[in-house]
Amino acid sequence: MKKFISRLVLFLVLLAVLVIPINVLLDPYNVFHWDRIRDNGVEPNKNYIKTQFVLEHMDQYDSYLFGSSRTGFIDVSDLPEGNWYNFSYSEGLPAEQYETLLTLISHGEIPKQVYLGLDNISYLVDPAYHADQLYRKAYPYEGSVKDKFYFFVSYLDTVTTIESLSVVSEYQGDTESLRQRMYSSGCEDLSLDMEFDDSQTAPYWADYYEARIDESIEEIRRFVELCDEYDIELTVFTNPLYITTYERAVDKGYLDFLEQLAYVTPYYNFSSYNMLSMNQEYYYETSHYTPEAASVMMDVIQNGGDENMKYGQGFGYYVTEDNVEEFISIVRHQAYVTGVLQYTGP
Repeated sequence: MKKFISRLVLFLVLLAVLVIPINVLLDPYNVFHWDRIRDNGVEPNKNYIKTQFVLEHMDQYDSYLFGSSRTGFIDVSDLPEGNWYNFSYSEGLPAEQYETLLTLISHGEIPKQVYLGLDNISYLVDPAYHADQLYRKAYPYEGSVKDKFYFFVSYLDTVTTIESLSVVSEYQGDTESLRQRMYSSGCEDLSLDMEFDDSQTAPYWADYYEARIDESIEEIRRFVELCDEYDIELTVFTNPLYITTYERAVDKGYLDFLEQLAYVTPYYNFSSYNMLSMNQEYYYETSHYTPEAASVMMDVIQNGGDENMKYGQGFGYYVTEDNVEEFISIVRHQAYVTGVLQYTGP
């Protein structure tokens, strides 16, 4: 017993002296340095960083844009009548966004407006999958002290930290620019100079994608009901998926997701065969659209869109439970004509 206790004490001493300092000081995911983040070549945990930042600066904002990293290139300074923060984070999911919004509310921050961007990621990724992805691990919201303890302990993985060492030591990033964006608008780099590589047109698709439409619809319903409960003005829209990614999504049930979504909340649709999705100039690659594409979308939401594009392409179509059948007939017809879906009759 004494030998066991001695070994335990030695282990704890080594943990305190070696393991913890290495992980905390290097901190590749910027969790321990959320208030002084560094551009170190490793994707930071933006879910955690942004939530912590907003909780410390709630007096600066009254409106929030939620979505995956695809919505990160929406310039929130152009959004109407509010002090906006772009709350996008990598593979942000409705279940996580609900918890983020609930956390803000529980701390006394009831937003005036919320925009929510959705797409195929919203129903293809199980939130539980992020538990093992340190750059996507969910903020420990209003959990117990035990939950928060285990959250931080997961970042004391010295093996992972050391594996990041070569990237961190060699990467020459622009920390000042990252901090300016993260600690002001929350947007991605809106001046990013990167042209679409037209030799890389394969759909963006992770090997762990698996349809969970019913579950995601219920998660979105919770988000909508939370906004209703606190009288938060909610605007929902779908991201314009690049055409090859869109086609793969349609093959994996995306139109079924869009149909069910209309019975939970009205939304503006930008996912279809349309002038954005089929034009590489509006994309960095087959996942993320550019600020120029975002400007077109936001203009449609705020000022109305072209009637021919709405009813011919489904672009900018404001979908409700009353007109969803008409909308779905448009996008299904596109999929039949292009051969993405096979017509099986009425």
